[in-house]
Amino acid sequence: MKIKSIALVETKAVKTHVFSRVYLPRLGLPFLSGLMKSLGYEIETFFQEKAPVDLDHLCTFDLIGISSLTSTVKEAYRLGSLLKGRGKLVVMGGPHASAMAAEALQHCDYVVRGEGEATFAELVSKMNNGGGVSDVPGISYLRGGALVQNPSSVTKVNMEEMPQADFSSCKGFKGPEEYPAQLMFSRGCPFNCSFCSVTTTFGRKYRYKTKEQLMAEMSSMLGRSINFIDDNFAANPRRTKDLLKTMIAANKVPRRYSCQLRIDAARDEELLGLLQRTNCRIAYVGMESINPETLKAYDKGQTVEEIVASIRNFKRYNIGIHGMFVLGGDHDTAQTIKDTATFAIESGLDTMQLFALTPFPGTAVHGQMAAEKRILHEDWDHYDGLHCVIRPVRMTPYELQYGIIEEMRRFYRLSRAFNLDLNKRWRIKYRVGGRYLVNRWKSENAAYYDYLKTV
Repeated sequence: MKIKSIALVETKAVKTHVFSRVYLPRLGLPFLSGLMKSLGYEIETFFQEKAPVDLDHLCTFDLIGISSLTSTVKEAYRLGSLLKGRGKLVVMGGPHASAMAAEALQHCDYVVRGEGEATFAELVSKMNNGGGVSDVPGISYLRGGALVQNPSSVTKVNMEEMPQADFSSCKGFKGPEEYPAQLMFSRGCPFNCSFCSVTTTFGRKYRYKTKEQLMAEMSSMLGRSINFIDDNFAANPRRTKDLLKTMIAANKVPRRYSCQLRIDAARDEELLGLLQRTNCRIAYVGMESINPETLKAYDKGQTVEEIVASIRNFKRYNIGIHGMFVLGGDHDTAQTIKDTATFAIESGLDTMQLFALTPFPGTAVHGQMAAEKRILHEDWDHYDGLHCVIRPVRMTPYELQYGIIEEMRRFYRLSRAFNLDLNKRWRIKYRVGGRYLVNRWKSENAAYYDYLKTV
């Protein structure tokens, strides 16, 4: 049978998570949709968070591709098994399946590891032409019950040839005015944070779209708020500044935007000035810890003093700051969690997130925790950064869980939501929303608290 029609599905989380109030679909499937449509395939894309999927409808497609994170992979497995049970061809991708191919292949026919844009298209082409798949790089499959892992390609996706994210085939959106205003400028990261899966998915070499590509993509987003989803929007400050200058010169400055930055971006005064001029409302900054020993253990490559200086500089340019911290390192105690929230309050962070150190498959932390037998369980639904799933060294699992949630509740208490300067009234919505989510999470997870008291 020739493959002509393809359904692409991103599975949803079953529990409250940090994006429960504002859904931001990952761009992997829209990129893949744009590519496969350009090659002549019929494509429909489904985001379960946006709209439910109908199993009977999915069975009308020749191939179903399913993408997930660790926290959503159980739903991917459920859906994959149901589709395979009806004789459908199923391919899985995403960071979890990439790292746990043998597990994923119990629920699908092939796993596409890492970047899918080139590999997926080659896999489909090989199957359509009746050829073997042994030379398709970066795929995993079972042969006679044995796991086969084709070597990954040494050639990464060329961002300058990347199609624009295609949301026109995505179900659940009313039209272009509802398509998520998300842009990707770069992929990859040369840093080696021990808890991060970015490098295992995209590699350590930065690759960029051209500024001309970005300008064309922004044309349909004028007057809207934009989210740059790069893991580090200013990875190459020269390129980023050139892009921002082009936005100004072309009169394509968005209404406002957010982006992820490392703290070293705040040392570049020219960059900060351009971020301000182009309406950067908030920077999501991976501060990770205020414990110097923990920062070293995370291989973060930054100091507490640099974090403090970065906050001061972002504030001078009126750029909002969302500080992200990872708690539960081997040098952290219950007091570290309290001290982190106090730091966030006293340093004037606009919003913040406390994550539990989570051993996502494929990361250095997972290898360490597995070797030391400190992983509590592998119920993947709980691998979302909010649930404690490890045994910390200097506190109990319950103390880590309780501390993270209670200190976020302290940061997001309502009395602080309305204590604002006139230039940042937008924080009211963010802080009230943060309070709502953390309270909802706590009420949903009473049984998990009880479980942690027993381990």
